Amino acid sequence: MKKAREEMTVAMQGEGLEILAEEFGDMRISLFTLPPGFDLTPVFAPMPEGHCPVQHWGRVLEGELHLRYADGTEEVTRAGEIFHWPAGHVAWTETGVSWIDVCPVAEARYVDETLGAAAAGQ
Repeated sequence: MKKAREEMTVAMQGEGLEILAEEFGDMRISLFTLPPGFDLTPVFAPMPEGHCPVQHWGRVLEGELHLRYADGTEEVTRAGEIFHWPAGHVAWTETGVSWIDVCPVAEARYVDETLGAAAAGQ
C-alpha cells in the first residue's frame, strides 16, 4: 500500500499548519508541518492530564520540535533524527518543523474524538 503526498487526506490546515494523514491497517501515517512559534500544548489541554496520550515514531524532516514529558523532562528532536515519543507529552516549535509520524490508529482516533468533543463544547 502507498499514497503520494498529493493523495493524502488533509486532517487539518491553516495559518501555516498542515497535517496530512492516512491509515494503513492498525497504524496512522501523517505528515506534520508547523510554523515557527507553534505550540501544541493548548491543543492537548482537554486530554487527560493535558498531555498527548499517543506514542509516536517517525523522522523529523526539517526544523526541530521541543517536547516536554509528564515527568517534566524535555528533549529536542531535530531534522534528520528518528524518534519514539512515548505517550504523555506536549510539544512546540520555535523554528518551524516538518516530520513524518507513525502512531497506532486506535490511539489517534481517541485523540480525534476527545478533541472534537471538546471543540464542540461537549
